[in-house]
Amino acid sequence: MRPGKAVLSVANWVARRCGLVLLPAWRWDEVQGWGGQTFRLAGRDYPFFTHHYNCGRHPETATERTVELPLADRWLARAPAESVVEVGAVTPYYWPGRVSRVVDPADTHPQVTDRRSLLDVDLTGRAVLCLSTLEHVGSGEYGQPTDAALLHRAVEKLFAEAVAFLVTIPVGYAQHADAVLFDRPRPADVIARYLVRQPGPPYWAEVTDAAAARRPYGPTRTATGTFTHGANALAVWERGSYFSGEGPG
Repeated sequence: MRPGKAVLSVANWVARRCGLVLLPAWRWDEVQGWGGQTFRLAGRDYPFFTHHYNCGRHPETATERTVELPLADRWLARAPAESVVEVGAVTPYYWPGRVSRVVDPADTHPQVTDRRSLLDVDLTGRAVLCLSTLEHVGSGEYGQPTDAALLHRAVEKLFAEAVAFLVTIPVGYAQHADAVLFDRPRPADVIARYLVRQPGPPYWAEVTDAAAARRPYGPTRTATGTFTHGANALAVWERGSYFSGEGPG
């Protein structure tokens, strides 16, 4: 733990004795930021998320985690905690304990509560958070089955059962996932948005044309000669307005 974060943890321990909290320790990395730089989606500005694990050190080259986690933060702040199911263990690595039910058939993190496929979990009436996970369904990775039809079944289940969700999918990672992203019809109440990398500030920008988001995955050389890490475009699916508004209904 870095010194500043350690001091914050101690200060919070003292403050809790008085019924107060200064700042959750898991937000320390986030507030360090990149000099206040932000990106914009659905009419709102978001700070880039910074963390030592699988994020990066600058928004020009960082992974898609730096944009999808600020979106998840807003969504989790509005979704009823008792209804939230996370599909794919992501938040345990950044916000331990923030989500109480985490479904993942392969991840060994101790906070995974359901070590099984989302196809075997009842999502009826649930608010589902799913960050960069659906592209792995049916891919054969992590010892799981290789069958592109599994992803179609997973998406159908999500659309049929979940009352609300926030889903992010990196574009170009898997051909079968791109087919679902761009070619498969979605229910009218599912909003799709797209973020794409830019060569300079704000580094990630929203595009309204899905075709403009069809970009290859993987490293590309930046204007400064360095290479990006991860996706060059990110699809964001939403149902229920916990992210862009205040919740369904």
